[in-house]
Amino acid sequence: MDKKLSLSFLWHMHQPYYCNDLSGEIIMPWVFLHAIKDYYDMPWYVDQFTHIKATFNLVPSLLVQLKAYEDEAVNDKFLKVLKREVFDLNFEEKTYLIEYLFFSNVQKMITPLPGYHDLYLKKEQYHSYTQMAEAFTDREILDLEVLFLLAWCGNYLRESNEVVKSLLQKERGYTQEDKLALLHALFLFIKEIIPYYKKLMDEGKIVVSTTPFNHPISPLLFDIKNAKQANSHTTLPDLDSDKTLKEDAFVQIDNAIHYYEKIFEQKPKGFWPAEGSVSYDFLDVLSQKGVQWACSDEEVLYKSGHFGKEDIYKNSTLHFKDRSINLFFRDKALSDLIGFSYSGWDEERAVDDLIQRLHEIYQSSADNQNVNIILDGENAWEHYNQNAMPFFFKLYEKLEALSWCQTTFFDDVLADNTIINNDLHALEPGSWISGNFDIWIGHPEKNRAWELIYLTKADFEKKEKSLDPPTRKKIQKEFLIAESSDWFWWYGDDHHTDLASTFDTLFRTHLMNIYTLMNTSIPQDILEPIIDTKEAGNSFYKHSANKITATIDGRFSNFFEWHGAGEIDLANELSSMSMHDFTISKILFGCDEHHCFIALKGDIPSIMHHATLEMDIEDTHTFNIPIQTTLYTDPLGIRCMSGSIIEIEIDQKLVKGKKINFKLFKEDKLLQLLPLYSKLEFTCLTKMKENWYI
Repeated sequence: MDKKLSLSFLWHMHQPYYCNDLSGEIIMPWVFLHAIKDYYDMPWYVDQFTHIKATFNLVPSLLVQLKAYEDEAVNDKFLKVLKREVFDLNFEEKTYLIEYLFFSNVQKMITPLPGYHDLYLKKEQYHSYTQMAEAFTDREILDLEVLFLLAWCGNYLRESNEVVKSLLQKERGYTQEDKLALLHALFLFIKEIIPYYKKLMDEGKIVVSTTPFNHPISPLLFDIKNAKQANSHTTLPDLDSDKTLKEDAFVQIDNAIHYYEKIFEQKPKGFWPAEGSVSYDFLDVLSQKGVQWACSDEEVLYKSGHFGKEDIYKNSTLHFKDRSINLFFRDKALSDLIGFSYSGWDEERAVDDLIQRLHEIYQSSADNQNVNIILDGENAWEHYNQNAMPFFFKLYEKLEALSWCQTTFFDDVLADNTIINNDLHALEPGSWISGNFDIWIGHPEKNRAWELIYLTKADFEKKEKSLDPPTRKKIQKEFLIAESSDWFWWYGDDHHTDLASTFDTLFRTHLMNIYTLMNTSIPQDILEPIIDTKEAGNSFYKHSANKITATIDGRFSNFFEWHGAGEIDLANELSSMSMHDFTISKILFGCDEHHCFIALKGDIPSIMHHATLEMDIEDTHTFNIPIQTTLYTDPLGIRCMSGSIIEIEIDQKLVKGKKINFKLFKEDKLLQLLPLYSKLEFTCLTKMKENWYI
């Protein structure tokens, strides 16, 4: 029998829990938006092909929120404002709306809709949401509301829903009736999502796996010292005792299994633990609960013994005293290419590249092998053309035609005794990011969040016996929500979002709710924001945390283009000087595998075509770059274009290990030193962390 390469896809579907259960209000609308764009489209892509199989990981706390959106009267803060007549809104409500209504990928979601793009160009003329709210007419805001919803509609809706199709054709000039008809159609559509997964699962086209209920980093609940074991340099929170949150971890697992049974009428066979976070004791408990397999990242396997790349293509069995669990380890390179890189490629080239890499794995061994591609199933696609439909259709079509490769389920791989098995008797704790937990613990802000959970837990234990069972149950739910990985993701300096303060408030709200339920005054420690905006403002130099690949066009091409970039705040570098004394106010910087990128923010129009930027690379080169609206290139590997910002691309060979500074000249007069006292250095070339989006 000819050997085969098995290919196991797992698409992970998850959003933070945005609801304040005490008030019943959903604070942010991202579950609704991804519901109309991704949650149906991704299995629908699979359903268009006869021989393609994939596993979808549905987090229970996401399913709960999807169920909430099956009710058109759902208490969503954003949608409640959106539904109202625009002329009835006050200025504050219009400002709030406009902040959200441009949260769409500019190139892939805004530009294809002419009316939306025109409004975006108008928005670019202003520097604040309040200015935009003053400048946009009621008719323009109404168009913006409808176009925002249409931009987030996925391909299935665009092809199959008559309301969506007719409003896309209309392009602009929408009415209140149009908006309400669209919202009604979208709510009806959301009711179809969970039944569609169940239908495909019953037909054998997909498998659904799950995650501990509220997406916690389970190894840290079992023992927070697992963070130290995963990385000896991690600073642990300052806790008063050696107590753990292990009992909560058990509840998170049990609740997930019970909710899965309720929805899919069977027990889950597999888990993708939140962020691929595993430890020996956590997996032992999963095994006790009857879970047959779980997934993590290849780096966890490498840390756990003398294993190489070839071992992630085998089955692995982790043995406990009298049980075992099967483990699958994601191919980091292939998964991250889909998640982070292929969106910028032509679809044909991207698919051919992926298949070539699979073929190299196939040829690397005489044995049958299994490749695991595991990644977020919703956030990357807005960076692709048409929400990644052309990419997936080409990929699935070509995979179906291959004689040497077959897509399969993890259950099928376990039944294939021709694939070699690794027997493991120990496993180091770790996650899919660098094989440790530093994204969720170690930074002072992240540690403060852990400390507040433990503080609240201690106060609860003092009053627990005096509380009735329904109240204790509500309190337990608030603890489980607060233990979600999502809050810790946004604390610290490794990820950035303009909504960080909202996430901070929502996290602390769940702890405040516990004190409210206990009828106890809320401690000042919990009332105070964890994110110290004043302190953050005084820190002028922030290192790049994430991979950056910028389009050199002199503008912010999309919301995430410079997301997580390093930043030098030039006003705070010399805080005694007024911000108005600066032409350039901020320097953003970052890098990818081949290039380094710089963006200069400030009053660029005032110097356009009249200024030159002198870039000095330590002890090697000096470049004189004109500030112009056309693309400037230098044969040594410099590209620059100016518009609302100045964007520069540099061949990383020119700057690796070097420090950089700039001089800005206007009509041959020195206007500004950038930075004034410090120098820019691309530390991201030696340590680059992955990024994930809301």
